[in-house]
Amino acid sequence: MDLRRKAELAPRKPGVYIFYGAGHEYLYIGKAKDLRRRLMTYFSNSTHTRNTKVEALLEEAVDLDYLVVSSEKEALLLEASLIFQHKPKYNVMLKESEYYPYVEITKDDFPLVRIVRKRTAEGEYYGPYTNITLLRNLLDYLQQVYQFRTCERDLTKIRKPCVEHQLHRCLAPCSRQVDPETYIRESIEPLRRFLRGETQETYRMLEEKMKKHAAMLDFETAAKYRDLLFNLQHLLEGQGVVLEPWRNLDVVANSGRCYVVLRVRGGNIVAKLNYTLDSSKIEDFLFHYYIVNKNELPKLVLTKKPVKLDMGAEIRPPVDEVEFELMRKARENAIVSAQKLGLNLDALEQLRDLLNLPAIPTLVEGFDVAHLQGQLTVASVVVFRDAFPVKSLYRHYRISNVFNDDLTALRNVIKRRYSKYPVPNLIFVDGGIGQVRAVANALKEIGRECAVVSLAKSREIVCTVDGEISLPADHPVVRLLVAIRDEAHRFANAFHRKLRDRQLLESIIETIPMIGPKRRKRLMERFSSVEQIKETPLDELAKILGSAKLAKLLVSRI
Repeated sequence: MDLRRKAELAPRKPGVYIFYGAGHEYLYIGKAKDLRRRLMTYFSNSTHTRNTKVEALLEEAVDLDYLVVSSEKEALLLEASLIFQHKPKYNVMLKESEYYPYVEITKDDFPLVRIVRKRTAEGEYYGPYTNITLLRNLLDYLQQVYQFRTCERDLTKIRKPCVEHQLHRCLAPCSRQVDPETYIRESIEPLRRFLRGETQETYRMLEEKMKKHAAMLDFETAAKYRDLLFNLQHLLEGQGVVLEPWRNLDVVANSGRCYVVLRVRGGNIVAKLNYTLDSSKIEDFLFHYYIVNKNELPKLVLTKKPVKLDMGAEIRPPVDEVEFELMRKARENAIVSAQKLGLNLDALEQLRDLLNLPAIPTLVEGFDVAHLQGQLTVASVVVFRDAFPVKSLYRHYRISNVFNDDLTALRNVIKRRYSKYPVPNLIFVDGGIGQVRAVANALKEIGRECAVVSLAKSREIVCTVDGEISLPADHPVVRLLVAIRDEAHRFANAFHRKLRDRQLLESIIETIPMIGPKRRKRLMERFSSVEQIKETPLDELAKILGSAKLAKLLVSRI
């Protein structure tokens, strides 16, 4: 049965419809109050002749199906769920300018709390946040207050409590020292309230405990609660804008297809998020951000104009001076993002013309190699889409059996990556013509083709397989390639430094004969560098090692 005939047979009821490709993959998911009327518009000459996207969809689609539901709202939620799960090719998708972190609370009997960047349909998430360092510190302080678990131990087996329990950072559900109801009531529920913006409850509790222990002349414990209260308050106040503590809202503004979300929790701006969407309609963004992507929805969302969208929250324009100021800030940031997007797209167009590419290189992958006198050789891959970094797609590679030979290391990583993944529109490599030709030859050996470009460091000369191109230092193409090179270099060096620090730490620990395999494993799980051990109080080290003598010995060796 052809697609048009299936559309004619659709019921005149609300529902969700799906176009499938040749491999039964989801091409497009849509909703309708009247399925038949909506589907028939796809086969109207007045629709697809003026819409190239619809025309391309109908050419590629081989099947059509639909799901009848009881209401338009149910259709909206089902459409959002299916888009989130399948991410169809022809649906308008929300693109993050960065890959933002979330706090996940798992659905276990004893929920685990962790920071993630990828979300699943099963988890409970709070965020997104902008600053990963702030988020790590926030959870560290909150764990000291509420003692939730952050380890991924198998809780089906009863074990001895780990060092986190000894440090009063976990209630030790692994040893059954607490039942699920108590753990959720004392550890998880207060955490949920804090992450939703109800911060004053935590501040009052810490202040009461500080005063109570001070009155008992237990000044050491009182100081602990004082420091926790101070650290929590100043961590959030350090974001720059402090409002009344009862304000919990999101502020959404756009300039064209660039959107900014300011997340305000407990009177503090905890995140400024940048997105792009192939639509300038604010209701489309709200649908994708809150319903499709399932981001945390506060009770109030501010927009420039009223929006009719049933999401379970109040959506309205600003009404007081504080809200108008927040909207102004969001709008200013959206304008800056739009200007940056325009400049980046202009640079990509010039790059296409300069290299005689068949299309604008919207997807560029950049490579760099790092080592220390030939030791611990690593390679990095950074990914830029529309000239913006997509950090979720960054990758590290360890290169073995290669000593002080960057060209061999490059050939190695190129073969490994593109034997498994499709090539992008353009490959960037740090170096000169030698590096460009090494990459081109490696691609040829595995039967792949892709344009390759580099930027010689000394003179910022653009290099291709055909030779060198000299451009002014302020040329948009040079600025773009410098940004890709610097990011690839930063990412490679960060990974190399992490491996180097870990190797140094392991070598020091191995020189202490009284630290056996179990204690060594405990230290390596807890610390990743010598500097972290230096910054750790001696009593905490003693609890981790189970010996004050060993703790002093370890500190003396570093």
